[in-house]
Amino acid sequence: MKHLPNLYLITPEPCNKFLYKLESCLEQGIRLVQLRAKTISESEYYSYAEQCLKLCENYNAQLFVNASLEMALSIGTHGVHLNSTRLYYYDKHPLKLSVAASCHSLADIQQANKIGLNFIVLSPVKTTASHPDAKTLGWMKFSNLTKQSNCPVFALGGMKIQDITTAYQYGAHGIAAIRALWNLEVLDKYESL
Repeated sequence: MKHLPNLYLITPEPCNKFLYKLESCLEQGIRLVQLRAKTISESEYYSYAEQCLKLCENYNAQLFVNASLEMALSIGTHGVHLNSTRLYYYDKHPLKLSVAASCHSLADIQQANKIGLNFIVLSPVKTTASHPDAKTLGWMKFSNLTKQSNCPVFALGGMKIQDITTAYQYGAHGIAAIRALWNLEVLDKYESL
């Protein structure tokens, strides 16, 4: 896997001006994107993924699809992002592209280690607007779990761009976010982090 950026944008559901907004994020410096869309059909997802891939390649950014390995391979994306259910479908790394996964527990991290993933997101670190009732890890538990991972870990859940320094202090490679990175106004001061 080529250079792993420290900001991992997870897209919201596709909506009006979705591709325009994605391009704006790429213009701001985002170089690692996960297309996450649970409310559209498979054919719509495929179409969005193809368009997102073209945009990402224009900006030398990597696109991961939160979809099946087969779809990722047929589209030609840079990687696939496994949800915590699909994480358990594999006994080893598929080797055909980069693989990331969502992890929420030590068991998930152990499974990611077994497969030999390229990176993981660990969540939820803090309370999120999308899952306000989910039990959070907090920074100490996040740190303890991160130490168990054999690959880079992104902190996810309630992250804001300002949290990147704290995330580093607790062992993260970087942060992953939907709202904080999708609505990014200025990235310049964080480019050197």
